[in-house]
Amino acid sequence: MTEPEQDLDQPLRILHLSALPVWAMQGNAGMPSLRETLAGHVRAGHRVILVVPGYNLFSGEPVSAEAPEGIEVHPAPCNWIPRLQKLKSLGRRKGREELPYALRWLTNMIAFVLMTLSLTRAARRAIRGRRGQIDLVYAHNQYAVLAGRRVARSLGVPNVARLYGTFLADLMNRPLVRLRYPTAAAGYLVPHSLLICTNDGTRGDQVARKLGIDLSRFRFWQNGVDVPAEPVAMTREQVQADAPAHLRLQSRWIVSCSRLSYWKRIDRMIRAVHAARQAGVDCQLLVAGDGPEQESLQALTDELGVQEDVVWLGAVSHDRVWGLMHLADAFMITNDVTNRCNPLYEAMSTPLPVVSVRDPSTADLLEHEHNALLADPADQAALDQCLIRVLQDADLAERLRANQRERAAAFQSWPERLDMEVRELESLVAARRT
Repeated sequence: MTEPEQDLDQPLRILHLSALPVWAMQGNAGMPSLRETLAGHVRAGHRVILVVPGYNLFSGEPVSAEAPEGIEVHPAPCNWIPRLQKLKSLGRRKGREELPYALRWLTNMIAFVLMTLSLTRAARRAIRGRRGQIDLVYAHNQYAVLAGRRVARSLGVPNVARLYGTFLADLMNRPLVRLRYPTAAAGYLVPHSLLICTNDGTRGDQVARKLGIDLSRFRFWQNGVDVPAEPVAMTREQVQADAPAHLRLQSRWIVSCSRLSYWKRIDRMIRAVHAARQAGVDCQLLVAGDGPEQESLQALTDELGVQEDVVWLGAVSHDRVWGLMHLADAFMITNDVTNRCNPLYEAMSTPLPVVSVRDPSTADLLEHEHNALLADPADQAALDQCLIRVLQDADLAERLRANQRERAAAFQSWPERLDMEVRELESLVAARRT
């Protein structure tokens, strides 16, 4: 056996640079994709070094560097993030969540440059004295891709870029997209050995084609789902013990799991709960998640008089989300941009009846009257009736559950999804070594 062939049998040494925290929210909550990726690489026997910012780039909040077991973690301080968030808050016009376009463009570029410098510096500190001991650099999110490219080039190893969705699909026919949205475009355009984009309904594959990406180096994969072997051992009484005092054990529970951002449209769910209460249904919306819209959403509950019918659980750990879903009567997701995401996969796998909006991104997952009840996004009254029906008609709810099991059976588990990815990474490194 030649020396290069011997090398191919050794574990990979993968340097991960992430612009995202391991969990999107505090308390081991939020998007699990990054954590599952890290865990999958370790499970395959590879050695993982992780460089992660000390603050959440999108909220300015400090984050824990906690990661799956077996990972060497190096924080990038990124003390500039809270100051940048303060600048953004000063730049917002009264009554508007979004910054004016010019200021948004500028602050995004500042964040991109500073994150590149921060991650590059922290990565070089992390691997000091270990040159020749890194086989691959893996960058998470568009804000990390340039740092990943720079570090990989300095080491002479392949670089992988990982994108968790995009907002560019509807903008690609506009002029000067690359200039107008440079940070989002950078996720695709910074040179890479392999680009992995999550199939989350935001049509990242269309963006890749329109930007002229080499599709032989592009992978468009749906996230995995890890259904617990046994239902998480939780009772409604246990949920009540940790929840706000107005949680009612006897009510029908509707679960929502998402960050409280405007495009998640939790307001649609609150209005539907109001309609259900007016129809005489004893129900409560349990909102698992936190975010910038919570204050305005609470104001809406006050306006509609449903303060006692919406329960704000805050960030909920991933394991407890499974427990909540097994105790719930329905799941709601009514996003504006895409509804194809991990909480939907998990609700389908529970299985729960789903109430949602019609969305091309979920057309292959949710079928009206088969495993879900769907309304047009602009038709609040129809959404109200969908929720009322699923809560009042036990036979309908059971039929939706039964059909849900059939649809969810086709999902890959996270280990299956990551095994597929690891094979690609191993091939990438093997090709470079030989």
